[in-house]
Amino acid sequence: MDSPLSSSPPSSYFLNAQSPTLSAEFSHSQRAHLFSYDEERYVDSNDNQDDNEEDDDNSNQESDLNVEDAAREQAALTAYRTMHPEKEQREIGGREIDNHEAIWSVSSFRPHWGADKLRDNNPFSYWQSDSSDTKKHHTIDIAFHQATLVSQVSLFIDFFQDETYTPKTVMVRGGNTYRDLQEITTVECPEFVGWVNIDLLSATDGIPFRVFKLQIAILNTHLNGKDTHVRQVKVYSLIPSYLQDTSNPNRKRKPNLGIGLR
Repeated sequence: MDSPLSSSPPSSYFLNAQSPTLSAEFSHSQRAHLFSYDEERYVDSNDNQDDNEEDDDNSNQESDLNVEDAAREQAALTAYRTMHPEKEQREIGGREIDNHEAIWSVSSFRPHWGADKLRDNNPFSYWQSDSSDTKKHHTIDIAFHQATLVSQVSLFIDFFQDETYTPKTVMVRGGNTYRDLQEITTVECPEFVGWVNIDLLSATDGIPFRVFKLQIAILNTHLNGKDTHVRQVKVYSLIPSYLQDTSNPNRKRKPNLGIGLR
């Protein structure tokens, strides 16, 4: 007869299918071992079932997150392409300041997420500040190689992916040097994904600013985050011939800050 302490008890150790009692042939010690073995077997089975259910739950959660991330990225790409300010600027005679026309820098950045990410035409990359001093504003600094007439600054932001990193209050300053920067305008960024178009002409009755230095300061972020993300920045200038065209109805226009997806 197999020992009741063997690792694999005989089939007769288990309850009879037609009776909830044990066979009378088993001793008390054998019955005790049977319940001990069967309980361990039950616990092991439940543990395996719980592990499988947990793995399934984790797999489902990861799948849901992947679907959400894909949807957010698709929304960002759609907003970036369909609401890009380039077309409107060309219609009114504006042009984008190119990389070689200025030096683009930032107040701080995390490794691999510097100022170059602001100019790569990629809505999925971003500049991320990295400052331990919460009293200082995060800034994007643009030093033009020659005096430049600036008419609009456009920022691409994505609240749904960046959340607390998303800029809320943005100030644009201009001047000849960084020592004489003056405020041009301040705007509030909505909680959306899209372009925030800051029309500088509205602050000067349609007259473009002539500057050597331009600074975009992030005064605070949504939900009071410490650092910030800005995904793209564009600066536009007016072609000089349009300054003489007083019949152009587009010279004076209201700021357009609501281009995006909520």
